[in-house]
Amino acid sequence: MFLPRIAGLSFAIFLASLSPVSAQESSQAGTEPSREIIAKLLEQLKAQDARLRELEAQVSSLKTAQPGAAPAATNASEPAAAPPVQPETQPAPVQEPTPAPEIHEHTMQLPGGGPTLKIRGFADVNLGFGPVANPLIFPLPAPVHNTVQIGEFDLFLSSRLSRKISFLGELVYGSDATNTWGLDIERLEITYKPNHYFEISGGRFHSSIGYYNTSFHHGTWFQTATGRPFMYYFEDSGGILPVHQVGITATGLVPHMETLQLHWVAEFGNGRSSDPAKAQVQNFLSDRDHKSFNLAAYIKPQWAPGIQIGGSYFRDRLVPPGLADVTQDIASVYVVYTNSSWELLNEAVLLHNKMDGAAKSFNSPLSYAQISRKFGVYRPYFRFQYVNVPNNDPVNIFTGRYDGPSVGLRMDFTEYAALKAQFNRIYQRSAQPQNGLDLQVSFTF
Repeated sequence: MFLPRIAGLSFAIFLASLSPVSAQESSQAGTEPSREIIAKLLEQLKAQDARLRELEAQVSSLKTAQPGAAPAATNASEPAAAPPVQPETQPAPVQEPTPAPEIHEHTMQLPGGGPTLKIRGFADVNLGFGPVANPLIFPLPAPVHNTVQIGEFDLFLSSRLSRKISFLGELVYGSDATNTWGLDIERLEITYKPNHYFEISGGRFHSSIGYYNTSFHHGTWFQTATGRPFMYYFEDSGGILPVHQVGITATGLVPHMETLQLHWVAEFGNGRSSDPAKAQVQNFLSDRDHKSFNLAAYIKPQWAPGIQIGGSYFRDRLVPPGLADVTQDIASVYVVYTNSSWELLNEAVLLHNKMDGAAKSFNSPLSYAQISRKFGVYRPYFRFQYVNVPNNDPVNIFTGRYDGPSVGLRMDFTEYAALKAQFNRIYQRSAQPQNGLDLQVSFTF
């Protein structure tokens, strides 16, 4: 109690020093006014001190009145004062909790907040000169003019549902030769992977035919060139291979083959449409009971980093309208070598179609070779491709020969964006050679 009183006295003297003094008082000599002010302040301080003593006594009596508290006395010989009688109080009425408003729709709330959805985007813009400049669709209807083309707007989605179960999706929004925008679900997979020796996925995926189709998907930013080799063009862009599949795919590492890194792949699904005039990927309804299957294997030896050698065998039964059933066999083989500087890709595919009851079969050899070397942000590349489909093939969308070289340069002007320039020289059966130049900006976001 001593410190508050000293603080109050100091504060009072401070206020007194700040008190304004009239001009008449300041002209008078002596210190009488200041003494009178200090005396008044001391009297006020004594009154406040008495009031504080009175409040302390009241607080002490209240503490004594609490149940279980020891009686307080200033002198041990004096009896403790009786606790004051507390007035009787009525218990406060219990209020019923207000019921929460009833919700009639599903709140979509998930336990633990739900899994984390990751989204990655890819896109490209092209400037094409000539009829064979387009990196996505061939052949284009004639005449073809110099055009600025919006490529694919690709959203890649992934989420881990548990330690062994994951989800993968890929949505592509793009245009075509009709200048009409369309949305495609290119991949939609749910995967169960208990270990490195077994992994199974269901949904829509890229068929394990060859190397390029499983290593490069719809983001052109990942690809060295402006577009895919023609043999791996997508079905809705004139491609003749079933590069998409709706069904089940399983893969894994062969036990005790870790040094060779031998992998196996087994797939079955709806296969492509039997009618070339309809949508080729059968997402919802199949036009036949028979299902396609594909078996593949590849090695990635630990003693030869960057090398991958593999092959696949695909088989299906098609029922083209107005024709006999067709047995389709697709065999592939590839040898590739890739590292941070070099890219050497070599693939060959034989597409074999045979109608029931016919002595003749239709063979379509497909191949490409690509080489590139990185120098800082620059990567020059060269590609040669060859496609030869018989004119009277019963099921292929594209028929004819398509082969020739492509030479290009990729420059990564930022970490996530690249500028590409590619010149194509294409030879076709019963047609004059054609040239095309494509300038592309591809990026990820």
